[in-house]
Amino acid sequence: MYNFINSEENKKIKFIKSLKQKKVRTRESTYILEGIKPIIEAINEEIKIREIFLSKSFFDGEFKNYPDLQKQKLNIIEDKIFYGITDTVNSQGIFSTVYADIKNVEDILPFGRYILLDGLSDPGNMGGIIRGVDAFGFDGLIVGPNSVDVLNEKVVRSTMASIFRINIYVMKNIDEMEILKSRMFRILATSLEERSFTPMETDLKDNVIIIIGNESQGVSKEMKKFATQSLYIPMVGGAESLNANVSASILMYESMRQRS
Repeated sequence: MYNFINSEENKKIKFIKSLKQKKVRTRESTYILEGIKPIIEAINEEIKIREIFLSKSFFDGEFKNYPDLQKQKLNIIEDKIFYGITDTVNSQGIFSTVYADIKNVEDILPFGRYILLDGLSDPGNMGGIIRGVDAFGFDGLIVGPNSVDVLNEKVVRSTMASIFRINIYVMKNIDEMEILKSRMFRILATSLEERSFTPMETDLKDNVIIIIGNESQGVSKEMKKFATQSLYIPMVGGAESLNANVSASILMYESMRQRS
């Protein structure tokens, strides 16, 4: 039931370290999930957990308070090794490796509401948008080219477990926009131009893909070519623009409001 690890040369430790690389996460379809609450949620929602790792101090202390954990196969790591491989400043002493359910663009059905990220670079923004997709009942997130890796540890951490409750699709290249266009989606690109339509003037109830662009450059010219309409969020204060996560949340909320 319990496997004790006391060497950095252990093959499981080496595998965890290798997951810091995007190519390994992609090849293995595996990401690292940290924290007691997300892991308990993953267990209860029957997410495909690969392995669970505890620090020795967590195992000797708080572990007894979590009966759901006690039913699992666990790896107990000596503290010095455990805290040497986790990126979290104040780690709770627990993380797991989880199988990722990443889908292809071809898997998207010709209906529903989706957020498409075009060159989004900040892990916190992506994590926040994933939480919004979950909270506002969107049908999925499409990760476009040049965006931060959706399985990045900082992204996963900031999703607060929403990552395993939504559909995630990763584009291989921008040419796959032709697939989405052929399925008769209305493709809406966010814009700072006031002559664009506001969310309140736009039907966001269904069959829409909303493009959220890069934090500093916005939606790319290449992606704008596929847009059927531009969306502008009106503002009255002195701010020039909104954070990508905030913009996405406003648009998703408006879509949910229109459907109610």
